[in-house]
Amino acid sequence: MEMTDNEHTTYLANSALIANSDATLTSLELAALEEIRKNIGAKKKALTSARKAVESGNYTIAKCGDFAAQINNLADMLYICFVDGELSEKESSLVLSFAESIGLTKMQTEIMMKEATERVSKMTFNVTCQKCSNNVDAKAKFCPNCGTPISSSTEDSVKTDFEIPSTGHSIEFAESTAAGFPKALEFSKSAPKFETCIRMKKTWYLASWPEDVFSDVILLADALNGIRNRKYYHNGSEEPWDEVFTFVWCIGNREAAYRPIEYCFGKSDKRINPWGCKHVDFEWTEWANWFSYGHFKKSGIIKKKYSWVFNKERIRHEVMTNVHRYRRCPHLRPLLIEAVIKALPEEIEITQSSGWKFSSIYEEVPGSIKVVEVEKSDDYECKNEYYSDGVRPRGLAVLRQVLTKAFAEAKVIDIGINELVK
Repeated sequence: MEMTDNEHTTYLANSALIANSDATLTSLELAALEEIRKNIGAKKKALTSARKAVESGNYTIAKCGDFAAQINNLADMLYICFVDGELSEKESSLVLSFAESIGLTKMQTEIMMKEATERVSKMTFNVTCQKCSNNVDAKAKFCPNCGTPISSSTEDSVKTDFEIPSTGHSIEFAESTAAGFPKALEFSKSAPKFETCIRMKKTWYLASWPEDVFSDVILLADALNGIRNRKYYHNGSEEPWDEVFTFVWCIGNREAAYRPIEYCFGKSDKRINPWGCKHVDFEWTEWANWFSYGHFKKSGIIKKKYSWVFNKERIRHEVMTNVHRYRRCPHLRPLLIEAVIKALPEEIEITQSSGWKFSSIYEEVPGSIKVVEVEKSDDYECKNEYYSDGVRPRGLAVLRQVLTKAFAEAKVIDIGINELVK
């Protein structure tokens, strides 16, 4: 049966997929795969590549070679099915689908199944003694060379994959030489559900928690910093690691800060934001661009004055966009964000006592207005003309008013306004 190296790999991967369909590999299945490799004249690296392809989780059965090779491949796949004494529902689905794809009838497939069971009953399987590496009949109770007990096929099975829980949080990671690995492994063992499996001679671990215990997930994610082979699952679906745990480094900085809560509000950087998360990037400063999110409207009896109206929907959109990557941070305050937006004035009339002033730009832009300010002193009059595209707060008085309303609305009690605005 002439086949290329790539066809050998596909042939063996089809058989390996059957063996791995129950997420375990018994010693008999491993011996059968090795026997199949030798029968088709494939190199050892073909079986290694085949198992690696299957264990990646993305492999699907594929046809290879001519029709004769495909029939032999199906025969070997059925052989693998019956090696451990039973044909599972998943195995049956895979082989029947393959048989149909190469044009076999149901009766022909049933005949091949019968032949496979007869083949299994006549074959002698060898396994490797774990102590002396001698080849031993799998049915033997002891190794004839050193006397070590030989495990049965069911007892000697090796788990090759995990069944990810359909609810809650799960982290999967591989053994590593990284410095933080021992700590990560020790902590993962305290999870409500902890499992291990073997993939290509490397041990993998799975730690799972219920939906409401994300704090422990964060601790394991932090311990896995610097370890490459790691995955996060939420309700059974994988989510990008860097997107979910972007905030972990920030939590580390927060814990090291002199006043952790003030760190979130940005005061440790001498920049105050009212949102409770420094990653909002909407600071309360005179040069903050977000104070220009809105429009001017004419006001007053003769419509010669302008008042400012914030575009709160745009502010909300950009704030939530900025913190989206940090949305799983346990210190994020979504209620406060909404409360701050609500506490912003609906309409601002610019006066000396309002706490607001026009922003100042020196060229006209869409939506801007021309402002003319006249200052009189004794017999002198000074006229200041500029364009404005929004407003700016005069100091921190308005911030105090906004925070007073927002803190009350969001029931913030772990930090006082005076601690932020002094």
